[in-house]
Amino acid sequence: MKNFFTLISVVFLLVSCNQLKQTKKVSSASLIKSVEKEPIVVQFIIDGLMKDAAETAMAAGAENLKYFANNGVVVEAAYSNSPVGRVKLPDGTEPWGGASPPNIGMHTGTHVFETQDLDDIFLSARRNGIKSVYVGGHTLYDVFKTPDVYYAEIMPDQKVVELGMKHIKEDGARLVRLHLQEIRDYWKGPQDKTNPDAAYIKGILNADAQLGKLMSFLKEEGLWDTTFFIISADHGMGTLTKSNHLSEQLSSWQIYMNFYGPGIKKGVTIPYAESPDVALMTNHFMGLTPLKGYTSKVENLKQLGTTGTFLKNIFEGTPKTLNHPQWIKKYLEENAGSPPNDFLHYRAAMLNEINNKP
Repeated sequence: MKNFFTLISVVFLLVSCNQLKQTKKVSSASLIKSVEKEPIVVQFIIDGLMKDAAETAMAAGAENLKYFANNGVVVEAAYSNSPVGRVKLPDGTEPWGGASPPNIGMHTGTHVFETQDLDDIFLSARRNGIKSVYVGGHTLYDVFKTPDVYYAEIMPDQKVVELGMKHIKEDGARLVRLHLQEIRDYWKGPQDKTNPDAAYIKGILNADAQLGKLMSFLKEEGLWDTTFFIISADHGMGTLTKSNHLSEQLSSWQIYMNFYGPGIKKGVTIPYAESPDVALMTNHFMGLTPLKGYTSKVENLKQLGTTGTFLKNIFEGTPKTLNHPQWIKKYLEENAGSPPNDFLHYRAAMLNEINNKP
């Protein structure tokens, strides 16, 4: 009888050990699967959003924007490319239609836009089998046809985000560029940026609610831990009651910029960044080789590659500052913060900086 119980105990022990090994195998496999999960990169662009307005909205209840600010990196002084409405070249041509320079810069990592023969984040993604979706809340963005799926129509912020989620879920899109536009409908003047009761701030709260829906979706789909966010704007806003962004007004150049994701510092700031830097960081978050810049010869440019700066200072374990050329800030200072509302003026200055770069 004693031998029988001993035999039973041995069998039980062997079974338990085998179950433990299987559990460890499953756990290890799950861990490996989690580590190997492909990253998702979201450019969440709120049209015209500036740092002071974002801070007012956070204080007024924009909990999702506040979460990303407290758990990511916010740029103290972020600038867009020329905020003029169109890229008009000396011969009168407009190679980018109604798309403003900052949107092109955030895709291509460049400061000047001579032709459409430019590598961009969507082409880079496609070369590496990554599906992309661009949802623009205005018809002006119909020139951006390099993503796998693209929309450019006047639509509410809710629809912009819903389309992004749809293509993540149904198509496995990993590069997601969302451009929310409704905020512009509420602009009544710069005083609204710091008034928590203004309709303009309520517009930001609406965008924040859509951001929250996207966050919940990514968590439910098991994608949250490997998702990078860049929350920013295409340009700032002017100083008039009309919803515009003239180059003559310094505030039109000043934007909000916030980076969040695995390996990025939490709850800190860096001193400076520009719109073209966003493209370089987006491409890096996807784990891809650097963008190429221009893919054909351009008569006016000595350097055909990207001109943005890689912001290595947003990552954990790096110094706060880096040697950024700050071309846009320098241009504004040389023009007393009020350059002409003319893309050609900005273009000439940038060409000079790029061509004479040491």
